[in-house]
Amino acid sequence: MPLQIAFTEDNGSVSEHLLFEGREYQVGRSESADIVIPHPQVSRSHIVLRANKQADNDHVWQLNDMSSTGCFNAGVQIKHLTLDKPHVLQLGPVPCEFTPLALNNVVKLDSQREWRKQQLKQYQTQLQQCNSSTALINLARECLTQSLGCERASLILFDKINNYQLGVGYESWMQGEDFTGSRTIINQCMQANVIRAIGNIVCDNSLNKQHSIISHGIQAAICVPVCIDEKPVGVLYADSTLGRRYFTQTDIDFATSLANMISMRLLFHTIEHKLSLIS
Repeated sequence: MPLQIAFTEDNGSVSEHLLFEGREYQVGRSESADIVIPHPQVSRSHIVLRANKQADNDHVWQLNDMSSTGCFNAGVQIKHLTLDKPHVLQLGPVPCEFTPLALNNVVKLDSQREWRKQQLKQYQTQLQQCNSSTALINLARECLTQSLGCERASLILFDKINNYQLGVGYESWMQGEDFTGSRTIINQCMQANVIRAIGNIVCDNSLNKQHSIISHGIQAAICVPVCIDEKPVGVLYADSTLGRRYFTQTDIDFATSLANMISMRLLFHTIEHKLSLIS
């Protein structure tokens, strides 16, 4: 059966890789590795994964540690492990999740990716019909809640960068002390003009003491800048209290594509407004 390996990237997203029987896979820091984990304490070739055929013609994955910094299972260093069930292992300091998948679950993953592509095409058509910021905000909220499985989401556009009091798109749940942690995430996203994807927020010391994180029980949050001429003019923001604890690279790719489509629509409105002033 196929094997899925997942670990957290520098941007906070969870990178998922699907491995199939029939060949050996190297996981490590080296750019030539099959799966690259760019952490200085991960060895260039940290582990080797291979699926061995069993008597019943099924395959079971074997892990062999080739590193100098070690591979740990529940704090115990291991050199070899049979991955016949899900495991969370430390490759040096980096936690990685290994999950054997039945073929029907692989089909589900492919179907989900294809569904996301179809959704983007549908939303692109709908975005082209948005003639006001209100319509744009409502559609963006629908996209994020339905596609990412988040309970709360919005498109926030700022009249002045980083001045949240002059923004449009704020929901009722974004007011006062009930939004402090999320404002921190948005501020980081706007200032650095980079995506912020945070999973397992309760383990993030910069956020887990924020009033809104505690009171609402936020588990994961994502914030993607919306730019015009490479300058952030707003963000797509979504968080989850129930449905999920992290965002995958596929989730981030979807949100980034949506943000780019919104940016193009805003640019179109800006050009249209300038032309109307000239005429």
